[in-house]
Amino acid sequence: MIDYKKIGIKYFKRSKFKDAIFYFSLAYEKTQERNLLFLIQICSLGEENAEEAKLLFDYYMAKVRAGEDDEGVEEILKILESRDEESEYFEEQDAISYEDFKRAVYKDGSFKKVFENIMFSTKVMISNKDDFLEFLGNLIKNDFIDMSMNYLESAAVMFGGDERIDQLFKEIQKRQNDENISRK
Repeated sequence: MIDYKKIGIKYFKRSKFKDAIFYFSLAYEKTQERNLLFLIQICSLGEENAEEAKLLFDYYMAKVRAGEDDEGVEEILKILESRDEESEYFEEQDAISYEDFKRAVYKDGSFKKVFENIMFSTKVMISNKDDFLEFLGNLIKNDFIDMSMNYLESAAVMFGGDERIDQLFKEIQKRQNDENISRK
């Protein structure tokens, strides 16, 4: 009998993730072993981030060799599944997470350039107040004054009483005053 799991592992180690998925899927079809779903998930991850996938694979193999229970593997599988669901949601919404946006800014070195490239085609999904206020601060610093004012007016209603909102309003006023002085 062919050991599809073993073949899948060989392909995984060679970073041939699509082939590994194929063989792990065949193995799962035969055995319904839940750990094969984990291996399929890390192969999918490997197509995006081979290094991270290989670390998870090493963790998995260490657990198997030690004969430990699957609790840690199950937890990682749940995280990977939720990550896939989040990614699918963002794709449906033509959106990226704020974390992905910040990574793009870090790689490019320019908030303004990255934001200008996506502002008409992609939404930036921000899931917490601190990130939202950081994003607004960057909009202001990069002269997206009207846009930041619109967001800030909404934020003032949602986050009333937060000093940082007042500071951002003051920064906008200062920039508008500086702009008016330079026009004269």
